[in-house]
Amino acid sequence: MADARIDRLRSVPLFASCSDKELAFIASRADEVDIPAGRVLTEKGKSGGDFFVILEGKAEVDASQGKRTLGPGDFFGEIALIDNGPRTATVKAATPMRCLVLGHSQFRDVLHQNGEIAVKILRAVTERLRAATPLPTG
Repeated sequence: MADARIDRLRSVPLFASCSDKELAFIASRADEVDIPAGRVLTEKGKSGGDFFVILEGKAEVDASQGKRTLGPGDFFGEIALIDNGPRTATVKAATPMRCLVLGHSQFRDVLHQNGEIAVKILRAVTERLRAATPLPTG
């Protein structure tokens, strides 16, 4: 089972540069959770810090950019995981789901226990910010 968890985490851009050993460490801190259909997992504008990687099932996302469906291998909640700020979208379980869930305190434990993971995550976040922010002109 650990290998499947590691493979799922490897597909998350936030953890993409982590080694198998580092991913195993992160996976050891994550919980595997069964979620019933219809449950609201995140609510736009409300604070929250859980990060979800979908193992089975589907979720509906309602964000400013529109609606979409997520399935196995997809993830959400990474922004609030890092800053513990308000959610940017509402996500609801469209079907029964099984997810890996990493809470804010579990994530902080990962960062405090392994500085190399913290540096890799910081780089990934910086790259995403640079890609999302247009360079000034003029």
